[in-house]
Amino acid sequence: MATAATVDVVNAVNDCFSIGSTVLCTNCFKEEVEGEVLAFDHNTKMLILKCHSKTTEDLSDVYVMNLSLCSNVQVIKECNGNFIDDPQKLNLEQVKMRLRKTLERRQDYLKSKNADVSPEAQELYRAIAKQLGSHEVSWQGQNIQILNEVTVSPPYRVDNVVSSSDNETACNYIKRIIKQFFITRPSAALENTHGTASSSSASVSPSSSSLSSSNAASGSPVPAN
Repeated sequence: MATAATVDVVNAVNDCFSIGSTVLCTNCFKEEVEGEVLAFDHNTKMLILKCHSKTTEDLSDVYVMNLSLCSNVQVIKECNGNFIDDPQKLNLEQVKMRLRKTLERRQDYLKSKNADVSPEAQELYRAIAKQLGSHEVSWQGQNIQILNEVTVSPPYRVDNVVSSSDNETACNYIKRIIKQFFITRPSAALENTHGTASSSSASVSPSSSSLSSSNAASGSPVPAN
């Protein structure tokens, strides 16, 4: 049985969007995208929207929406029919370049995946690859192989960095990346906070013990808890 959201999308797709109209779409990531219609292809159900830029007022963001993957499509404002200016032509070369970079980033992310290691190790792999380039980093079992000579083995700390050619310069550089990684990780900051709280609690105990010992030595009664 078709859901209400699916019916709304089908009805919207069956209609032709007028250039200049304002449309609101909810994509498969539950993100709402609202913008002005630049183009619509009925056969492929691809809708191109010009939206306000999130970074600067002088530019606009262009979204290509696949309506087959949208859960909701609403026409917020119809074009009044006085749309005279032709839509600005897209820079296809720039679009291809951005697509290529997006695919490369996705491929680099997939290379960092390893079912035999922890998510933390995979994050460290990506941090090293970001500094040196994905082509210089690879998995060798559970070990991270870097520059074909430096290896980082579990548990992936500074002490686990070794070089097959005793290249201290390369080892020290990788160690700095690892140190920075564990310092800046959100979980590391949380662990430090918990560690500080534990230390504070522990510091109270000796004072209590000292107080009890003092009372006992002076013959003063110690109240029972």
